Amino acid sequence: MYVHNPIGKWISRLYKHHEQFINRELDIYNLKHNEGNLLMYLYHNVDGINQETLTENLGVDKATISRAVKGLLKKGYLIRKKSAEDGRVYLIFLSEKAREIKPVVEKIYQEWFSLIMVDIPDEEKRIMIKNLKKMYNLVQHDLS
Repeated sequence: MYVHNPIGKWISRLYKHHEQFINRELDIYNLKHNEGNLLMYLYHNVDGINQETLTENLGVDKATISRAVKGLLKKGYLIRKKSAEDGRVYLIFLSEKAREIKPVVEKIYQEWFSLIMVDIPDEEKRIMIKNLKKMYNLVQHDLS
């Protein structure tokens, strides 16, 4: 298959619109999209995680995670505690405030997904997500 336009163009434009949509919807909670992305990860994965693991698992740079964590701590959405196993490591936990808004945050992310996938059948959605993950996994270490 010959590609006439760089695929990054479409991915970049989608991400820009995603960022604007999420920022607008989360504004009432004083949250930005990077903070929302981090909350979504914690809601659906592991609570009580260190920043290094967050960086690896979310596929963003340390500075982005650091800013998001700092902002969420300041706003009361996260709690930081020393690890019982290693006192040099701090673990990040969701606060009660973050747990209270979980349904709203999840709804906002689901609205975005529904908006961009409105005319795409479920099987094609599954294939698209599977292929996007494959593409990411192919380049995540090579280009880091």
